[in-house]
Amino acid sequence: MNYAAAVLFGPCFGALTAVGACLVADGLVRRKGIARTAFDAGMFALSSGLTGLTFDALKAGPGFGLTSNALAYAVAAVVFVIVNSALATGALALLGRRFVHLWLHALREGGIFYIAQAPLGALVANAYVQSPWAMLYFPPVIWVFYKGFGLFAQLRTETDNALVVLANTIDKRDRYTYEHSVRVAKYVAQIATWLKLPDDEIDLIVSAAQVHDLGKISIDNRILLKEGPITDEERQQINTHSAAGAELAGQFSMYRTGADIIRHHHERWDGTGYLNGLAGEAIPLGARIIAVADVYDAMTSDRPYRVALTHEVALAEIIRGSGSQFDARVVEAFLAPAEEESSAAVPSAKMLRSYS
Repeated sequence: MNYAAAVLFGPCFGALTAVGACLVADGLVRRKGIARTAFDAGMFALSSGLTGLTFDALKAGPGFGLTSNALAYAVAAVVFVIVNSALATGALALLGRRFVHLWLHALREGGIFYIAQAPLGALVANAYVQSPWAMLYFPPVIWVFYKGFGLFAQLRTETDNALVVLANTIDKRDRYTYEHSVRVAKYVAQIATWLKLPDDEIDLIVSAAQVHDLGKISIDNRILLKEGPITDEERQQINTHSAAGAELAGQFSMYRTGADIIRHHHERWDGTGYLNGLAGEAIPLGARIIAVADVYDAMTSDRPYRVALTHEVALAEIIRGSGSQFDARVVEAFLAPAEEESSAAVPSAKMLRSYS
């Protein structure tokens, strides 16, 4: 409604409406705190004010016709989305995160929802000009929008939860790898946070890590639980699990981006991995992060055919694979906590390089 207020009554009224709405919604209802409420109020006030200025500059004549002012409505909506997302991501960038990466991610993930509300704002403005009483028709429509966004978020959460439950059930088949995915997800969260990725992207990658071995449901227990080394033929069958997991996860429409990460988490930086022999930046970042965490946990866990390697030896192997098997930037992020905690018992990356 900030958009409609700015279009109908100008930038000043739009800004004041935005401030009032934030004070009520964030301050009184959601109780976000004084600092967060003040920031949101200022952000939406500036966005609404610039939206009103843009519409006033582009509108054709004194009216609010939907066709004659189509360009003004559209550009004003784009201005609202761009300014709002830039201010929100700019605040995160002050904490050390990369502004352009954050901004583009915010536009890609949330921009369509804000732009979708622009036609509704235009209809509200046009209806108000025709008769203020027409506004009584819009609360139910706005409620439908609100509930639709809520159901979208709920569906995404339920999809994640269903896949995690399924993945945990698969993990329990093998006592050697039980809770493997949980540990991998923990390492992935640490790496992604150090890389200063947007929160939504971190959530997606961690979610994919939790179910990265989902495809092992298709592997015969006689192979998956085999005591001793496996044959080349058995290895080929095990190597199909990333494709099977991606196909299964991809059946959930809300999880197709995560499915792509699952599909490629066994690719190698030098292009010699599987499934598709992707190399370098062509491999999804989430898959590159999971690859490091997955290998580390596999090496430091007991397996039927060997005992767990020590932490130091496993890290040395990770360093040895940097730039060939693994993305060097991801390896750096994985090693960063050990390097930053000089007083810890864990040796630093510089010390471990003597192993390679």
